[in-house]
Amino acid sequence: MSSLYGRKKRQPENKNDWFVQQDPVKSSIEPVITWIGHATFLIQVAGINILTDPIFGDASVFFPRIFAPGIPLAHMPPIDVVILSHNHRDHCDMSSLYGLKKVNPKMTILVPQGDKKWLEKKGLASVVEHEWWQSYEHQTAQGLCSFTFLPAHHWSAQGIFDRNKSLWGSWMISAHDHHIYFAGDSAYSGHYHHIADQFPLIHTALMPIAPEEPHPWMRKSHMDAPQAVQAFVDLKAHQFVPMHWGTFPFGLDTFKGPLDRLQSAWNLHELGTSKKLTVLKIGERLII
Repeated sequence: MSSLYGRKKRQPENKNDWFVQQDPVKSSIEPVITWIGHATFLIQVAGINILTDPIFGDASVFFPRIFAPGIPLAHMPPIDVVILSHNHRDHCDMSSLYGLKKVNPKMTILVPQGDKKWLEKKGLASVVEHEWWQSYEHQTAQGLCSFTFLPAHHWSAQGIFDRNKSLWGSWMISAHDHHIYFAGDSAYSGHYHHIADQFPLIHTALMPIAPEEPHPWMRKSHMDAPQAVQAFVDLKAHQFVPMHWGTFPFGLDTFKGPLDRLQSAWNLHELGTSKKLTVLKIGERLII
C-alpha cells in the first residue's frame, strides 16, 4: 500500500491540467521557449533552434515518464544546436541524441569539458566541449547566437566508474539583446552572484525546483524551490520559469509540492510586481 501511495502522490489529479498539445513553430527571430518536460526545452531565437538536455523517453525502468514529451521527437523542427549541462542520464540521454542526430546530421552538440571524447566514441559528431566561462557562437542569416558555459554546483557520471570525470554547469543563451539562462542541475551556491556580475541583463531564467525530498540528501546537489527563488534573486533576472519537476517521479516529492513551495517563496520575497513567475505546462509555448 505504501508503494502504491508513493506512486499516486507523484501523479497530478488531472493530467490534462498540465499538458498542452500543439505543433511547434518552425523557427523564430524573437525568443520562443517551449517546455518539453524535465530539463528539456526547445528554445528558438535568431532563426536558430536549440534543445536543452534532451530526453524523450523514460529516465529508467524505475523512473517512467509521468507525461509524454510536450513535443514528440518525430515532430521536432530542425535542430541546430543541442546544449548539455552534464552527463547524468536524465540530462544526457543517448537514445534521444541518436534520434536527433539521425534527422539533424549537421546538428552541433555543446558539452562540458570531458564529454567530447566519450560522445564521439558513441558515434556522435560535431561535439564542442567547454570549460566554465567559455563561449561558442552560432551564426545564421537571421542573426548571431552566443552560448556561454557557466558554473553550477553539481556532479557528473554516466556509469559507476566515471564519477566526476567530466565537468557540469549551466548555460547562457544570448541573441538579439536577450539573455536566457538555463541552470541545468545545481545546489544553491554563490556562483549565481558571479553569473549576474557577467550578465547584468538576464531576461528569463529556467530554474530547477525539484527533487526536494529527502531534503538533507537532495540539497547537496539540488535546490529546493525556496533556494531556486533565492538563486533567481541573486541572478537579478526578470522572469522565472521552473523546470526539473513533474516529469519523472524523482525523490519523495508530491506532484504539486515543489510548485506550492515555489509560490510561497515567491510571495515571501514580494517579487510579484517587479519580477514575473511563469509556470509552463508541458508542451506550453512562451513567447518573449
